[in-house]
Amino acid sequence: MNAGEVFNPVVLLGIALAGGLGSILRFAISKWSGIIPWGILTANAVASFIAGFAAIRFGSNDTWVAILVVGLAGGLSTFSSWAGAVVQMVASGRKAAPAFYTVLTLILSSTAAYIGLLLG
Repeated sequence: MNAGEVFNPVVLLGIALAGGLGSILRFAISKWSGIIPWGILTANAVASFIAGFAAIRFGSNDTWVAILVVGLAGGLSTFSSWAGAVVQMVASGRKAAPAFYTVLTLILSSTAAYIGLLLG
């Protein structure tokens, strides 16, 4: 993507709209919680799948990759919420849950991205 395409108003609007949709979806599912924040875990895994899928399916179309990966997947995934949840669990004296949550996040998100690559 060249400099002119980076600042293309249509691409920027697409990223903004897709990012907004991803953020709304993340907000809605982030309320699902139990021994770990299942909603955040799900959002990150689904966003990883979208990124893997879009990278293969639309790899030659920078506009769609930007909208789907930067916008939708970027709005849906949330590193800061994951990190905040881990810190809260540690601060509350929980020992096993933060480690389990971290390992599960890494495994599920990586696996989801790989499956997205295979299906793209």
